[in-house]
Amino acid sequence: MLIHAVCLGLAALLLISSAAGVQAQPAKVVVGSYVTKVQDISFKDNKYALDFYLWFRWKPEGPLADYKPLDSFELVNGKIDSKSSIVEKKIGDLNYASVRVAATISETWDLKAFPFDSHRLRVNLEDSAHVASELVFVPDASNSRLGDELDLAGWTLSNFVGEVTHKVYKSNYGDTSLPSDARSEYSRYSMSMGMERESFGTAWKLLSTVLAATAVAFVAFMVKPSDLDPRFGLGVGALFAVSASAFIVSSSVPDSGVMTVADEVHMVAIGFIFLSLLQSALALKLEVSGREAQAIRLDHWSLAVFPMLFFGWAAWMIGKTIL
Repeated sequence: MLIHAVCLGLAALLLISSAAGVQAQPAKVVVGSYVTKVQDISFKDNKYALDFYLWFRWKPEGPLADYKPLDSFELVNGKIDSKSSIVEKKIGDLNYASVRVAATISETWDLKAFPFDSHRLRVNLEDSAHVASELVFVPDASNSRLGDELDLAGWTLSNFVGEVTHKVYKSNYGDTSLPSDARSEYSRYSMSMGMERESFGTAWKLLSTVLAATAVAFVAFMVKPSDLDPRFGLGVGALFAVSASAFIVSSSVPDSGVMTVADEVHMVAIGFIFLSLLQSALALKLEVSGREAQAIRLDHWSLAVFPMLFFGWAAWMIGKTIL
């Protein structure tokens, strides 16, 4: 009898521990998305506008018995501007909910290669009502994708990926009833897509002025040093043109300590133009001191070396960035 009672007790313990293990498993919610529009790209303001459909499928049981995903989901790195086209229904023993979302997404752009840059747009979504121990997302990979009518001027969108990760927040959010080292973990659904420039037209528009102006500065080497107005006027005019071009480029990107390719090209161009003005001053000094032949040789040498060094460096810098 004693052995029988012990066996029954062990069996009961196994059943209880098994039930506890089952209850400890978080509920799964399938989530997917379909992107219909990307627009209003703003490098200056670190944001863009996104329009997409979002849907959820789940079993309404346990912690999800009264689950309302359309009310509790939030964009971690964006702001929801509006929700529309809401659908809620049953599919067999599953609940289904979908919504069209218009949102403004914050993005920290990597602009080191600007204006030959490409980007990876990412949108992070979490459920504010359930931690990861209660709910985990499962990506609906087979149905999530980019829309076939996306049209973002100057850019091509591709390589859509929907994935799920866990995000840990190390804070008690000021709740003194919790320990100061409290932490919470949430399931995060992320959708991302590649954004690449269709062509280098924008790059050439931004850089054509600086390249042409620097070339004009080098034309001064073909003018007699004693002809002061054209000789120095070409370099000074080119300096103002490159400065204006640099101002236009800087207005397209946010203020930061990052040096873009465009910034480097402008700074090096200003340096070469300044050196060309110094060369003109030296050639003038040689000419007025009676060494006109040396001044001519200096101009011939400069006319070959200055363009070769500047345009060679620019080609190397741009080629390195593109490749």
